Amino acid sequence: MAETRSIAFVANTSWSIYKFRLYLIEKLLEKGFLVYVLAPRDSYSDQFEHLPGLTYIELHHFKGKSISPLEDALLYRELLQHYRSFRPELIFNYTIKANIYSTLAATRARIPAVSVITGLGYAFAGKGWLQTAVRFLYKRVLRKNVEVWLLNKDDRQVLVSERLVNPSKTFLLPGEGVDTTFFSPAPYQPGKKEVTFLFIGRMIRHKGIYEFVEAAGLLQQRGLAVRCQLLGFFDNNPAAISRQQVEEWSRQQTITYLGHTDQVADFIEKADCIVLPSYYGEGLPLSLLEGASMCKALITANTSGCRDLVEEGVNGYLCREKDGPGLAEKMEAYYHLPAAAKTQMGIEGRNKVLQHFTREIVAGIYLDKIEALRAK
Repeated sequence: MAETRSIAFVANTSWSIYKFRLYLIEKLLEKGFLVYVLAPRDSYSDQFEHLPGLTYIELHHFKGKSISPLEDALLYRELLQHYRSFRPELIFNYTIKANIYSTLAATRARIPAVSVITGLGYAFAGKGWLQTAVRFLYKRVLRKNVEVWLLNKDDRQVLVSERLVNPSKTFLLPGEGVDTTFFSPAPYQPGKKEVTFLFIGRMIRHKGIYEFVEAAGLLQQRGLAVRCQLLGFFDNNPAAISRQQVEEWSRQQTITYLGHTDQVADFIEKADCIVLPSYYGEGLPLSLLEGASMCKALITANTSGCRDLVEEGVNGYLCREKDGPGLAEKMEAYYHLPAAAKTQMGIEGRNKVLQHFTREIVAGIYLDKIEALRAK
């Protein structure tokens, strides 16, 4: 091992590392580690360039949505050159292309790497050529990692049952970590004239947006005083929902589209219940964790990752996937709860976050695992 302790983080955007892992990076810097962030340049990249001990390296050939073999080969070569140059002790990879090409480059450079799979996502949501290709590459690459981390047991079972990873190399991480101080309690306030249901996520079909809109319409038809909101950005994912479609729903007054922001806490505070009927292949959805941290009830699909965060009738409800009327039933059940029960449901959700999903817990796990892997 090198005398200087150094860790590299690789992902498809600077934004994702900044949003989900800056607190971890700051903890590593406090502990005296040198940290390298490798990602394409975006509006968040500059945030890394003023942290003592952190080196940001722009990846020019990381084309997250591209399927060009040439670009992928150039990405592999670019990563290999960097690893041979500064030789980190350990590399953490996030997102599919990093898990594949950074792992291959790390193996060639003889540097241990960890793939952190934060959700199987669209690449496992079907059996098309893309899904087949990802499975093929994962089967050949994940075995090269020193460990493969996942956020829920269902994803682990998929990878193990399809023989994409050796079970002895897997580890379950309890999410990305929630800042429970920033996402502070904002419990249900009695006396409201409306109940506000808030969806937070990218505008893609697999997040269950069509089901949410259908449920919103059904509740309105029943004369319930509800406000149903969408908060999130538009995506170029193959399953993306168009801006025109969302604007049409807004014109029909079925839902209210709130736009996109990184300051989600302000919107969570004003909501009563966070809804995510996703069948996307989530890890542990941060929108649900942040909502629970602020004492909001949760309604989500009984699918991988989502089900791990909800105890039926205690801190929220689980609905069937791809079932708008079933989702409406769960939303109506919450609507008719007495005010005290709504408040208690939110408190139970925050307690669950405090016990299992805080940033302090997740950072502690990273630090312990890093020391154990460095000692191998």
